[in-house]
Amino acid sequence: MKTATLVLALTLSLGAAPALAGSCADDIAKIDAALASGQVDPGQKDQVEDMRNQAVQLCGAGNEEEGQDVTAEAKALIGIE
Repeated sequence: MKTATLVLALTLSLGAAPALAGSCADDIAKIDAALASGQVDPGQKDQVEDMRNQAVQLCGAGNEEEGQDVTAEAKALIGIE
């Protein structure tokens, strides 16, 4: 939970969150919620966090389609919609 909070704080401090639009931001928020709630299997947590961070970078850089592909893969991995 500390890691998810730290990642979220870092994202906000870098200003990437405002650059995220629509579905990208929604998907990242769902992944953040799953990470914060402990819903993610500990064996998959690092991978999901890496995918989430990659999606933030892609979406923040305007590559929303690629970012959504990464979030879709992360959500499928942890079993959320």
